[in-house]
Amino acid sequence: MTLFTPRTRYATIVLLVALVASLAVAAFRVRTESHANRVELAMDFTDLDALARSYNYSPAAFLIALRRAGLTSLALTEELGANVGYNGKAYATTGAALLNQSRLSPLRDPLLASLVSGRRVDAGAIYLVVSDPSTYRRYLAQLALHFNPKSVRVLRATRPWVIEVRTQIDYFNTIGLGIPTDEIALAHRLGLLVVPRFQNDERFKAPQINALFGDVLAYDPKVSTIVFFGLSNAVAGYPDHLEDTAEAFKRHVFNFGSIETYDPSQVQKGNDTLARLIPGRTVRVQAIAKTELDKLKLDEIVARYVLGVRERNIRVAYLRPWAHQDGDLSVEATNVEMVKEIADQLRADGFRLGRATPIPQYRGNNRVLVGLAALAVPSIFVLLLEFFGWYGRRVAAIAYGATMALYLAGLLTHHDAFARSVIALAGALLFATAAILILIPAWNEIPASSGGTQFVRSLGWTVAATGVALLGALVVVGVMSAPLAMEEIERFRGVRLVLALPPLIALALYLFDRRFGSGIERPRDVFLSPVLTYQLLAGIAIIAAGALMLVRSGNDSEVSPSPFELAFRHLLTATLSVRPRFKEFLIGFPAMMVLPALLPPHRRAIGWFLALCIGVGIGDVIDTFSHLHTPLEISVLRIVNGLVAGAIVGALLIWIYRRSLYRRSLS
Repeated sequence: MTLFTPRTRYATIVLLVALVASLAVAAFRVRTESHANRVELAMDFTDLDALARSYNYSPAAFLIALRRAGLTSLALTEELGANVGYNGKAYATTGAALLNQSRLSPLRDPLLASLVSGRRVDAGAIYLVVSDPSTYRRYLAQLALHFNPKSVRVLRATRPWVIEVRTQIDYFNTIGLGIPTDEIALAHRLGLLVVPRFQNDERFKAPQINALFGDVLAYDPKVSTIVFFGLSNAVAGYPDHLEDTAEAFKRHVFNFGSIETYDPSQVQKGNDTLARLIPGRTVRVQAIAKTELDKLKLDEIVARYVLGVRERNIRVAYLRPWAHQDGDLSVEATNVEMVKEIADQLRADGFRLGRATPIPQYRGNNRVLVGLAALAVPSIFVLLLEFFGWYGRRVAAIAYGATMALYLAGLLTHHDAFARSVIALAGALLFATAAILILIPAWNEIPASSGGTQFVRSLGWTVAATGVALLGALVVVGVMSAPLAMEEIERFRGVRLVLALPPLIALALYLFDRRFGSGIERPRDVFLSPVLTYQLLAGIAIIAAGALMLVRSGNDSEVSPSPFELAFRHLLTATLSVRPRFKEFLIGFPAMMVLPALLPPHRRAIGWFLALCIGVGIGDVIDTFSHLHTPLEISVLRIVNGLVAGAIVGALLIWIYRRSLYRRSLS
């Protein structure tokens, strides 16, 4: 029984059409990714200014040196009420503090003194004394966004200005008072793009949101990417006015910065919704927290940012100054060197520095093209039915109808991401099954007499199984490569199942399909056979290893790699540019290589183990392309590197086997 028979010729033709459609999506995607290669290197000005003042550096001179090293942008954060007075241009105090101070010594400001003497000081209010005109105008504009007119009074309209705000100090400390204009002017003077950081206020509507953005644009139109922050961890307009925020983005040319997180609970509220409302305007932002930054070495910091840009589609590297020295360099020179190394490595990898470029709407996301790609799933399903002798026209028709109904229902209900995920997951598992079935002759093959011939045979079977798995990966790419998925706003929901199920499918096929030569005649014999102690222990160990593999999968793993593994990863990345995955070149590919080289008795003895390892490798090949925020070029290089490294490991295992157990068995 084969996959391709006269009864399935139409399914074969449809499969070829679907694969061509998937290949077209992949080609459009590669072209789009190659064009969206401009990266911003943005420095947090608040942290840089604090560091510069600590070491008596000139912030402007520091920034000039960083700009020459490759810095493109300056991240400017809204001043919070709690920070009023840090720049010496204003002073904030409560009415209660004024009253207490007046009891100890006379107030020098005549207006405040008269307010105290006339008992017109509100003990619960906030009093702002401002000496800078631009700061005064900014405070008036920002206070009007957060408070009603009756809550804000100008007590003195000349320098030094005095403003009374009737509110609680705890609330005042958390509100945003806009970005200082002198910081915007500094960025403009130095030719740096501005990355504004705004805080959300749940009461903000369209007028307030427009004023929030307009306050920066009025001083410098070179705004590149907006990144939100705040204790509420929400984007502006959340929860009820995200459409107003989206309209503000659409009226201007700046991007929305979606911050990369490793914990889903840390994703900013409203992040995904806002990104969906402004398609083609979202860029991924990578930052390293200050607490973690202090634990890293300079080369580790550089490597992490470069890796993020190359392999995770990061387009805004959000930098914070590193408060340490590298060798004999000063702290200032060390930070300049950090920026220079990141910029130089990115340029060497073909990236440009400047305003970040998001993934736009592109031709590969055409609904018809994606619909054609989705037809690969029922087609491979029908071919597998034929292989197992279960083919029926009615079942085939239901498979095609269900696939198209699911896809169209997703489009009509605006849940196409979910529908695509289901279709892509089914395709991944079905092609993984086909890849395992391709190896059936290898399970029954007699080892070659010469080592060279055996290596060629083993490599051929490994390439064949990998090729079929790559067809499954191609279908995942064809179905799932929407811009929002490439920005990791919409996620492929079946990633972990792509890793978990292929090993189980491989084991089930090995145990219950006689064509694999396991020696098991009846399926019930598997469950009635006695279990030896070593088999039980091996089973427990394998289950534990599988659970660990799933827990560690993805960027949000709670299990950190060991220092040795991290060092090994760094070595592989430095040597091969793109690090192959351990599950491929240490488990899956070597198992495929060794399989046809074993004598039948040895193959039956560890056949179940080989099946699991092969399933791990095949699943991981498809999973590599399921991380849609990784550029396709990187995923292809990862597979190639893994295949070469796995072939070398497999060849070494074959050589050891033929030098020991193989010779002993023949003699």
